Amino acid sequence: MYSVNISNPIEYKVALYIRLSKEDLNKGETKKEESESISNQRSILERFCESNRLCIVDEYIDDGISGTTFNRPAFERMIQDIEAKKVNMVITKDLSRLGRDYIGIGHYLEKYFPENRVRYISVLDGIDTGIDSTSNDITPFKSILNDMYAKDISNKIKSVKHNKQDLGLFIGGKAPFGYKLDKQHPNKLFIDEEAKPIVERIFQEACKGKSCRAIAMDLTLDHIPSASQYAVAHGAKITKISQNWSDTRIREILLNEVYIGNMVQGRIKKINYKSKKTIRLPEEQWKIVENTHEPIIDKTTFLKAKEMIETRKQTRVKTHDYLLKGLVYCHECGKKVGCSPRELAEGKVYYFRCSTYTSYARLKYCTSHSIRMDYVENLVTKKIKEIIQNFKERDKMINITKQKLAEKKNKNKYEKELEDCKNKLSKISLEIDSIYNDKLNGILAQDDFTRIYERKKKEKLQTQDRIDMLKNHLDNSIINEEELIEKLIQKFHDKLTINREILVDLVDKIEIDENKKVYVYFKFKALNDVKMS
Repeated sequence: MYSVNISNPIEYKVALYIRLSKEDLNKGETKKEESESISNQRSILERFCESNRLCIVDEYIDDGISGTTFNRPAFERMIQDIEAKKVNMVITKDLSRLGRDYIGIGHYLEKYFPENRVRYISVLDGIDTGIDSTSNDITPFKSILNDMYAKDISNKIKSVKHNKQDLGLFIGGKAPFGYKLDKQHPNKLFIDEEAKPIVERIFQEACKGKSCRAIAMDLTLDHIPSASQYAVAHGAKITKISQNWSDTRIREILLNEVYIGNMVQGRIKKINYKSKKTIRLPEEQWKIVENTHEPIIDKTTFLKAKEMIETRKQTRVKTHDYLLKGLVYCHECGKKVGCSPRELAEGKVYYFRCSTYTSYARLKYCTSHSIRMDYVENLVTKKIKEIIQNFKERDKMINITKQKLAEKKNKNKYEKELEDCKNKLSKISLEIDSIYNDKLNGILAQDDFTRIYERKKKEKLQTQDRIDMLKNHLDNSIINEEELIEKLIQKFHDKLTINREILVDLVDKIEIDENKKVYVYFKFKALNDVKMS
């Protein structure tokens, strides 16, 4: 312990500063209890003050706060008392208790404390800014070592968290809306039966073609508590509470794979161990582990809802909703086509216009062409009704579907993989024949032959299993597509109208060209390549 003879102790008004970070907490301690280390620090500092006849004005305790930041409640209160002239001496057990950020430590020791006539003492390090000593000279180096320690601890904690994310363990503080945490299993998500119906309703309405804003408004009008209100009502501590549902919140739910049983984490990260600011990572860097908990929504519903809201993105008119929104493209440049109004004698009429030409007319990146929105909508809905009528008969539907699939067989990615696997199987068989001949000719020893043969045999069996699986998938794909078309036809006959839900289920995209021709591309191969004029 630092020993000093303070000649004029009566002049000093002492602040005892005590800090313990979360990383320093002893195992088994609870947050409600005062940490044992806090008591130890207090004891050391009080004995030091008693031996040097110093008067303690107050003690400032930050329990469970990192030393890499100076935004600590007790520390800030101490600074206020320094500026109010209530304190002119600060004592800590060691330099790391004051902080672990060497830049911040340098600021306080070299500038702030001297300018405010404050004497700083670190009891165990022997640092005392009130006298000249060699201990004071090496203070910057100790500060850097403390900073490096904080960085090392941060990296270790980060490594543990990343490992848990890779294993699909939940490490967040608050479960996603619709799920809850269990004290016995803090890293696993369980369905919140009370919130589950709200999540199901959001997805159902999205699948019916409702926009995120419309869904949010309906939930608010029906007095459904917002996600933050619900969390607070169930014990969560949230500073920002929204009274209403927002389209942003609805969109986050609809795009989150957690609702189909996948753990999605690592979407944001801190800039570094000293800053609390975070940045959002691109989707390809997210940590996604499949089938970690019970899903609320099935994958088919999730993909359909995602598709419905994705078709509404990147359109020019935000306030005007229309049947073909997000589905119309320029046939020449391939970009999405915007929709804008024009005042005519008959009133306001909306037109599809190529946005590339509108933005770069002088550069002639595309041609000048436009077409009335209602004309395209009528044409598309009329054609879809005709197609549905043609496919009404089950036998005809099956025959045409199989014929179209057969014609485009080589374009199917599964069939390409099947062809590659067959070639690989033939190659493995030739390799087995080759090593057998090498063994017969004495080129290959028995042990080497056995080792290579077993490896090739295993590889051959795995390839054959993959071939069988692909064949089974291709056989079922025809039936699956037939069933989907049949369901859509039934859906149309139930409602007797072409609404957005049926349209998005059926149509991949619509193109218009400069001659006002309309091309519709369907999601089903049996219906594709339909051109209308």
